[in-house]
Amino acid sequence: MPAKTKAVVFDFGNVIIPIDLERTFQAFADLTFKSKERIKELFAQAELFKKYETGFYSDDEFRDVVRQTLSYPLNDQEIDEAWNALLLEIPKERIDYLERLKFDIPIYLLSNTNSLHIEYCQQYFRQAFGIANFTKLFEKAFLSYEMGLWKPDYAIYHQVINEIGVKPEEILFLDDNPDNVEAANEVGIRAVQISPHESFTTLLPNLL
Repeated sequence: MPAKTKAVVFDFGNVIIPIDLERTFQAFADLTFKSKERIKELFAQAELFKKYETGFYSDDEFRDVVRQTLSYPLNDQEIDEAWNALLLEIPKERIDYLERLKFDIPIYLLSNTNSLHIEYCQQYFRQAFGIANFTKLFEKAFLSYEMGLWKPDYAIYHQVINEIGVKPEEILFLDDNPDNVEAANEVGIRAVQISPHESFTTLLPNLL
């Protein structure tokens, strides 16, 4: 018999907030007169996402590394706007669902993310939903850049399990990345992959 679910952990990008990485690559391509494919190559070589999202760079250091990586004198605003271009609008029913769900079961956030994206999302949630601090929707927000850890490394899941304080099999985790789901399952968490085209609002009732 499956263990009773005592906590639900949500990924952020493409689970709660739709994202489109291509928009960010295209934005930097347009600014620097490089191809989108070249931008992807340069970002991958510099490990920009992982280093920034594990707290290796401060915001200012990240912007400087972007300028160095792309060999182009972008200003801070140009970098921030291109970096945030991947963040799309959240369907309101998802936020309404979370606000109801948290009264039935503890909910948590676990995201590979960075301070610029979180700052942007704080402003977005205030303007779109009147929510002053969206991380307060959750019992706790586990953010990679604050933890110095990154999915799919096992260490990030072990820390989440320890802090939530329940057995791994009592945690339901939703993520769109198959590597993250596989790693979570390997440490005993009940992890389910969700497609960016699906909504947890229709999936969760069948999983709880």
